[in-house]
Amino acid sequence: MEDVVRVAGATRYETGYKVADALKEELGVEKFDAVIVATGKNFADALAGSYLAVQKNAPIILTNGKDDNIAQLHEYIAANVAAGGKVYILGGEGAVPAAVAAIDGYDVVRLSGKSRYETNLAILAEAGVAGDSIIVATGKAFADSLSASAAKLPILLVKPEAALTEEAKAVLGGMKNIYIIGGEGAVSADIAAELAAFGEVTRVSGATRYETSVAVAKTFFGTVENAVVASGKNFPDGLCGGPLAAAMNAPLILTADGKTDAAAGYMAENAIASGYVLGGSGALADESVTD
Repeated sequence: MEDVVRVAGATRYETGYKVADALKEELGVEKFDAVIVATGKNFADALAGSYLAVQKNAPIILTNGKDDNIAQLHEYIAANVAAGGKVYILGGEGAVPAAVAAIDGYDVVRLSGKSRYETNLAILAEAGVAGDSIIVATGKAFADSLSASAAKLPILLVKPEAALTEEAKAVLGGMKNIYIIGGEGAVSADIAAELAAFGEVTRVSGATRYETSVAVAKTFFGTVENAVVASGKNFPDGLCGGPLAAAMNAPLILTADGKTDAAAGYMAENAIASGYVLGGSGALADESVTD
């Protein structure tokens, strides 16, 4: 991409604020009506929350639960979220401490369960699973759900080898189109067979996470003019990127220094020359996103 805007801060938390600012600009709003808050120490809750964020036109903001971080988070919310707006906190107090919820003037809603999978279900219940299509991805690794986080579809996280829970089956009840992201190492053939009882199953995957990311883009996006690019080696910079990409009707593409072939091929095929890259040059070198 030639016309690239790099969105980066000194930390994953600072990057999250800058991604939120870019989202605000893309949406053309002065303040958000809602914000999603999740831990920046793990990926599952934030990525499970991407559909809720898209539904609410809300950014995902990360926290590490430390006092100075919480103070900065509260300041950002006060300056950028309309008074009386929703503050969704994803995960239990072990992930996002009670002090984060102690903010006056907002409707604070915590969505959590005993595990990342139960938290995922609580998020989907709050978002409302409309339509007849859903994405299924592993809850054990970040790359597949990160690539899917811009697709504007609910994401159901599953354990790679475990049978579907009754709660997960309840979510799948109204579905006709079920998209599995990743190969059988991520979501097993046995789970795929279970899913087939609920609707038509399509597995979207490639030989690597980078090829899978491009396969996701080709499956859920037609002609595109822009893209959001993030590192596929680690999750922090990309965690907040799904809502930004969705607001642009653009895919979120994973790449890495020395592993740019899949992304570069997709960009060339679609004549994509502009977009955002998330994170600093330590995550993705300039040449990796301008080739």
